[in-house]
Amino acid sequence: MSVTRNVKPRDLADWPACRYLALFFWSWATLITFGPVLLLAVLSVAWMQPLTSVVPSAKVTVLQVGLTAVVLTPLYFAPGIGRLARSARFALLGLVAIAIVLAVFLCAGPHV
Repeated sequence: MSVTRNVKPRDLADWPACRYLALFFWSWATLITFGPVLLLAVLSVAWMQPLTSVVPSAKVTVLQVGLTAVVLTPLYFAPGIGRLARSARFALLGLVAIAIVLAVFLCAGPHV
C-alpha cells in the first residue's frame, strides 16, 4: 500500500525579512499620508494660527486613505496574492500602498 503525503515545500515568503519589509513599507506609506497634516496642525497650534491651512492637506489625506482602501481591498483577496504567506502579502501590498499614496500626494497635493 502506498501512501502519498502532501508535504508543503518550505515557503520562501516566510522569511523574517518579509516582516521587516512590510513594516518598512507601511510605515513610509503612513508617514507620507499623515505626516503633512500632523506637521501643519502642530505648527498651526504652536504659532497660534487658525487651522484653515490644514484643511487642504486633510482633504488629500482622506483621498489617499480612500483610494488606498479601494485598490488594496480587492488585491488582498485576489487568489494569487492570497496564496502568499501573510508577511509577504503585507510587504507586497505595502509597496503598492506607497505608490498609491505618493501618486495622490504628488498629483492632488497642490491642487486641492
